[in-house]
Formats: sequence, C-alpha cells, structure tokens
Amino acid sequence: MGWQDREYANEQTYYGGRRPMYRGSGMGTWDVVTRLIVANIVIFFASGTEAMGRTIVGYGVMQAASVLDGQVWRLFTATYLHANFMHIFFNMLMLYFFGPVLERQWGGKQFFVVYTLGGIAGNIILTLAGAFGLMNPDVLGLGASGSLWAIMAAVAIYFPNAEVLVYFLVPVRVRTLVIVYLVWFVYNIMTRGDNYGGDICHLAGLLVGAWWSKTGGWAWAGGSPRGLGGASPSGGGWWSKLFGSSSKKKGSGTFRERVEQRKDDVQTVNRILEKVYAYGINSLSDSERKALKEATDRARAEEARAGRA
Repeated sequence: MGWQDREYANEQTYYGGRRPMYRGSGMGTWDVVTRLIVANIVIFFASGTEAMGRTIVGYGVMQAASVLDGQVWRLFTATYLHANFMHIFFNMLMLYFFGPVLERQWGGKQFFVVYTLGGIAGNIILTLAGAFGLMNPDVLGLGASGSLWAIMAAVAIYFPNAEVLVYFLVPVRVRTLVIVYLVWFVYNIMTRGDNYGGDICHLAGLLVGAWWSKTGGWAWAGGSPRGLGGASPSGGGWWSKLFGSSSKKKGSGTFRERVEQRKDDVQTVNRILEKVYAYGINSLSDSERKALKEATDRARAEEARAGRA
C-alpha cells in the first residue's frame, strides 16, 4: 500500500472528516488569496463608517508628505484601502481570478510577500516622486493596484499564452494585455495624464512582479524561492530562517511536517505535469526536473516506510 492510501495522507481524515468547502477559481477555504480578499472587504466597509472611517483613512491613506515626515506605515496600509465600491470590486476580481494560480505556483507565503512588495514599491516610488517635485506630495493615494499588477506581471511571465476576456467579451493573451497596459502606463506618466500618480504605482508593481518571477528573488532572499524553475526555497539566508526550507523535509520529521511535505509535493508534481501536458517534456527547466525527482524520491521513501509499518 502506497503512502497516498494511508489514513494520515487522506485529506478528509486529516481535517477531521469535514468535507472541504467549494473552492472557486482554485481557491482554498482559507488560503492567502481568500484572506486578502476578506481583509480588503472588511477594511472597506469599516472605513465607510463615520466613527472608524475617519481614523482608518486618516492614518492609513498614502500621502508622500506624511511618509516623508516619518509615517512610513502608510506605504503598507494604503494598499488595503479603496475609494469606492467599483474600485475594490475590480481589484478583488483581479485577485480572485489571477491570484490562485500564482499561490499554487509559489506557495502562500511567497505569494503574500510578492503581493505586499508590489504595493509597497509603488508607494515608495510615489513618495520619491513627491520628494523630488514630480508630483504634489500632498496628494492622497490608496488601493491594491500596485500589488495586483505585480501579480499580473508574474502571470504574464509564467503563463504568457493564457487568454483572458477583456470586458468579458474579447479574448486576449495575458502577455499581450500586460504589454499594452505597460506601454499605456509609461505614456501616461510621461505626459502626466489623468491619474498618472496611480500609474506610477502600477508600473512599479509590474516591475516587482516581473523581477521576482524572472529571478525568484534569489538576489536578496538567500535562495531561489520558486522562481521560473518552480523549486521551493533552499539554501541559507533569512528567507529559509523566516519561512523554512524545503531541504529540511525529506520525508522525515514530525507527523505534521510529513503531511505538509506530501501536500507540497502533490502541488509541485501537478504543476509540472500540467506544464508537460501543455508544452511538452522539453519545456521543463533543470530546477523543475530536480523538483520532480525529489518529490518522486520522497514518495518512494514513504512507500518503503509504509511497507515496513
């Protein structure tokens, strides 16, 4: 009997016999994408009340002048504030459709890091623009667009030929869509058109998402946290200390670690097999081949352990 058939590897048994909830667009019950959507919605409605709204918006909204005065938390908090219903609706719609595929690609922790960096990077550039007189430092800004364009850039790199329906009607490849918006952002910033401050944030988010997807963030993370190769974080550096390293999990360890490792391996194998099905075996990178081999070795080790049990 293989480890997949044993009681501790069964998802329903592992979660106490509870049936999993419906998972729309690849989303889990409480994965990072779901939590981000819930957090944004809760903060949106809370900021709409007279009592809490004044405090949340007053101390959370992005303003270059305030950041330069030391209120650096605004670089982060502004990414969870939205101007109106349509603003949050379209932002959360983008997160709902494009977020899950990247969370499966990267894992929840790395997805949250890239999402957060995209938003913060946009607000940092906005602050610099205010500091150097390129825009009014007193102008207010808010929204998750920088974070979402980081996600869009990553999707365009990982899945360039995937199609989306623009206005739910016109099919366009993700890569084409992102390139068109990139050109527009640059043009609008250079001509200082409507909402060019917002497009500064969008452009910064795009660059963060593209950079991370191409490099895996290895330059400062001390490893290669699931870049284009799809490998999990490995090696030293603060990334491994903060989020843990897959190299420590080779099928040994505590019960919970073994279960989590098996779940990670299943996701890794499924992702790689989907790529093989779509683009052929020669499309796999060296790191993807290595990840597949390691997952297979761990599965065989589990089967051997189960045979001895």
